[in-house]
Amino acid sequence: MEKASSAITVQPESLALAYISNSTILKFVHDLGVNLDVFFKLLWRHVFTVEIIKAHFHLDSSRGSESVLDWIRGQFSDKKHQHEKALAYLENWGSKFWEKTDYRIEELTTKLERDLKASIGGALHIANFDISGDQKLSQEQKARVVERAMHVVNQVQIQELSYVLELLDSILEDPQKRYYVVIDRLDENWVEEGLRYLLIRALIETVRDFRRVRNAKIIVSLRHDLIDRVIRLSRDAGFQEEKYESLYLDLKWTRDQLIELLDLRINRLVRQRYTKQEVTHNDLLPKLIDRIPAIDYIIARTLMRPRDVILFFNACIRQASNDPEITPQMVKHAEGEYSRLRLRSLADEWNADFPDLMTCSELLKNRPSVFSITDITDEACIDLTIELLAHESRRNREFSNILAEIERDPSRTDQLRKWLASMFYRVGLVGLKLESYDAFVWSTDGRRSVSAAEIQPGVHVAVHPCFWRSLGINPAGRWPGQDP
Repeated sequence: MEKASSAITVQPESLALAYISNSTILKFVHDLGVNLDVFFKLLWRHVFTVEIIKAHFHLDSSRGSESVLDWIRGQFSDKKHQHEKALAYLENWGSKFWEKTDYRIEELTTKLERDLKASIGGALHIANFDISGDQKLSQEQKARVVERAMHVVNQVQIQELSYVLELLDSILEDPQKRYYVVIDRLDENWVEEGLRYLLIRALIETVRDFRRVRNAKIIVSLRHDLIDRVIRLSRDAGFQEEKYESLYLDLKWTRDQLIELLDLRINRLVRQRYTKQEVTHNDLLPKLIDRIPAIDYIIARTLMRPRDVILFFNACIRQASNDPEITPQMVKHAEGEYSRLRLRSLADEWNADFPDLMTCSELLKNRPSVFSITDITDEACIDLTIELLAHESRRNREFSNILAEIERDPSRTDQLRKWLASMFYRVGLVGLKLESYDAFVWSTDGRRSVSAAEIQPGVHVAVHPCFWRSLGINPAGRWPGQDP
């Protein structure tokens, strides 16, 4: 970014989107099958447009908004016909640009609620339509409600906002003054889960729409698992995933970048409390651990993410709280604490897709670091099936069918092995050697998934070093040529 002042941070929890999830009328029409995508895109477009205009003109009062509107009218007076609808939209909302984002979202939602209630009441010839009466509607009445509701939703001012984007592109004509709207933490509980996926899907589409504004970019931080979940749970008949792939920029951390980040953190921590001299990991960590440079030992036990390196190092610091130096034994003790935390965090991170991950990981305990998939015995598969079926879970249909098949016929364990290996690979718990002549592949290295159909009896499994201690893995049992 050219200037830090050009970055605009939008916090999901500050958007009052919970107001939408608590709306009885929106839930009512959504449950009937009304597609609210147009309205959700309107919300995102409106939020981003207003935030950029506020930042560009330093708006913080209604008086400032009026001055800006006067300036825009004068600036584009010769193109008034071209920007007529955009100007009308800005004039409609201009006096409220300085209001907080949550106020604007509530106002937009309230307007849609009023229109929906009035339209549905008209369709049913009920002056004061009551949502609690939905169970009494006939199929014919529900069809009329859906038709009216779809009409109302599709009439929201999305077209006017398209014109606003064109106007915004004209306003932001200086390439030296770019704006970056950043939105993160979308994996947190900022809104009800089902609604969250629909809103993120609309957000991704809004990012694509904003590409026409040359000097403003929307930057959304999303984990791969969240993107996959959004696409899987919100896709419709005409959805084409490849249209979105050009929007993605994969962020990967190298060894050197992780070390640099750790050193910056160490230097800041130590210089603030102890010394003004430059301090790095080399000054605090032992030189070797099991004949491996200490920093390489630590990084090998991460999923190549900053949080992992920081968590491991923090655990080392805690071990040495009353000692002048960190010893190899302290690093080993810290590894146990760190490994258990990472396994628990991995299960939490993937809970929406694989709620049984923690239970299934028991199947990997006390094994060598590399083993054949056929080393997982029928007895182990049957015991796991019994344990899983004893507890209800939000597991997906495919996994449920596999467990039910084993319950009917205990000899049908092959599909369970394949499904588990595919799941463990997807979350980063293991790497897979699909053919004898291939190297191990890991989801953290680029190929995000391996289908169960690709997993044949000759496949070998390598447990990631990050989880060796928490799973009691024997690191001596390695496949020749493995590079964990």
